[in-house]
Amino acid sequence: MLNQQAKFGGVFTVECRDADGNLKWTDSFPNLVNAVGKQLMLDTLLRGSAYTVVGPFLGLINNSTTFAAADTMTSKTWTELTTYTVGGSAVRGTAVFAASSSSGTTPSNVTTSTATAITYTMTGTATVYGCFLVTGSGAVSTIGSTAGTLYSEGNFAVAKAVTAGDTVSVTYSVSATS
Repeated sequence: MLNQQAKFGGVFTVECRDADGNLKWTDSFPNLVNAVGKQLMLDTLLRGSAYTVVGPFLGLINNSTTFAAADTMTSKTWTELTTYTVGGSAVRGTAVFAASSSSGTTPSNVTTSTATAITYTMTGTATVYGCFLVTGSGAVSTIGSTAGTLYSEGNFAVAKAVTAGDTVSVTYSVSATS
């Protein structure tokens, strides 16, 4: 009898460069895939209803917090960093995922999809605590919006300082492991 389970997780990989392009810091951290994010993923995949991907949008977190699986965009305890632009506009970055790929063989394999890096240009001095991904019906790129479904959230082990002119590049990778 084959009993196979899948585990989903993601990793944010972040690098910061100063205005002259010099590397200031780099870090990566795992995320919490929230309950509503898992529900959205399973409902859109397995329920068979028509679904158009909205976003997903990736934003930066402005304060220290403890994440909870029950967090939603309206019930989260963190605030969104607002001192950045993406492509010259004050918006969240749109995560564009590549086609997924798998490695390994049954019963153990890893399937991964990685979004193209999003570059945030800092417009002021701030501290970045982490990142989040919001998608689903109602999700928008508007900074500070609580619309949409909070798919995941995660933070650095140690918060990162940024100044005006710095660029912060974020890549998000998600994997399903069995």
